[in-house]
Amino acid sequence: MAVFNKDRNWFQGATVFATKWRQLLVPLILNIMTERSQPDETQTRIVKLIADARSGDQEALGELLDSYRKFVKFLARSGLHHHLQGKADPSDLAQEVCIAAHGNMADFRGQTPEEFAGWLRGILSNVLAMHLRKYLGTQKRDPRLEQNLNASLVNASGFLQSKIAADVTSPSQHFARNEAFLQLAEALESLPEHYREVIVLRHVEGMSFADVAKSMDKSVDSVEKLWVRGLAKLRTIMT
Repeated sequence: MAVFNKDRNWFQGATVFATKWRQLLVPLILNIMTERSQPDETQTRIVKLIADARSGDQEALGELLDSYRKFVKFLARSGLHHHLQGKADPSDLAQEVCIAAHGNMADFRGQTPEEFAGWLRGILSNVLAMHLRKYLGTQKRDPRLEQNLNASLVNASGFLQSKIAADVTSPSQHFARNEAFLQLAEALESLPEHYREVIVLRHVEGMSFADVAKSMDKSVDSVEKLWVRGLAKLRTIMT
């Protein structure tokens, strides 16, 4: 009977958090997509900035990079988590990426916001790999570490561009999906650190609540509550 009660309590707890997930995250996603269901001024502006920047317009390039700065910062923070935590600052890394992108814009061949995001992610991967080699005190590349590092960036980018946005969009909402990841990255970067960390560990890193609790040196109950509050805060920022 005790085992049965324990299993029943676990199931009830899981059901409660599944319900809270639907109540908090699904409305958040739908709210983003409802507001972005048509090509809006922001989307049009970014596409134009990309075209102008490729044509050599330095002012447009500066504005374009500013629009992606929070996106790059979020990716940098995620990349640092496993590899260089405490050894580099996400804001400094984002600045390095923007400087590198500014000097190499002629190498970019894409046209869409997603393509530009992917290009910046590649630059960030190189910047992080350089810092990693510096931290390890070697000039020799470690393909395994660099692959793991790039995988972290891909996961973080996928969280912004697919797991949150694309899963609930239709092909007719492609413009919404293209631009929503910038808004989401900015909202995540504005969260208090403990809220952002629990969301990243849970959804970018794919950790269980038990593993999140261990990583954050907290109880499972406390990280579950942080997760719920963090999503609620994110929803408030996005609305």
